[in-house]
Amino acid sequence: MSGNDLSELLENAHHLMKKGRYEDAIAKYEEVIRADPENIAALENMGKVYYIMGRHEDALACYDKAIAINPNLFSLWYEKGYTLRKIQRHEDAIKCFDRVLAIDPEYTLAIANKGYSLNELGRYREAIACFDTILALNPNNLRAMTVKGIALRELGENEEALKYFNKVLEFNSANSFVWYNKSLALHNLKRFREANESLKLVNFPAKVTRP
Repeated sequence: MSGNDLSELLENAHHLMKKGRYEDAIAKYEEVIRADPENIAALENMGKVYYIMGRHEDALACYDKAIAINPNLFSLWYEKGYTLRKIQRHEDAIKCFDRVLAIDPEYTLAIANKGYSLNELGRYREAIACFDTILALNPNNLRAMTVKGIALRELGENEEALKYFNKVLEFNSANSFVWYNKSLALHNLKRFREANESLKLVNFPAKVTRP
């Protein structure tokens, strides 16, 4: 198969993926790989399709094959880490994100996802360090503020956690998830009336007006 034929086949597979025709896309990627077993683009994108389909082990196998060909391509380590995080293999996911950050220390998606995995493992101080790095680069990152607030609350630093939840709610007063987490922090502080008021807004956040 000529280089032009491979490029056309790969483009066709990408098109099928974008159209949501996942089985057809996989068939095309497999055709590319049969002709060119070291085609990283086909392996990586086939992994993404498998991930979308919920076939996580197949996705990981694709990423591993691609990493064996080029272990210095940080997108492969990121995709592998993200998949591992989604199936609760957080220790392994962190190792992948660390590989990404060894190549690009400011890759914020890897920093964030490492923080999420650290939170899940109860390693809250390390998680907070990740979110602080993100907030230093983007002080208005609402997701980082939210998860940092959760980590602080888990550490018993409820007053500090409330500062972050309130900051998020200043930007988006309809965020039910944050109202819920705010209610937990208030409850921990024995501010029960405020906790109940926040809890009411979990289901009806649209009633809140931004100050």
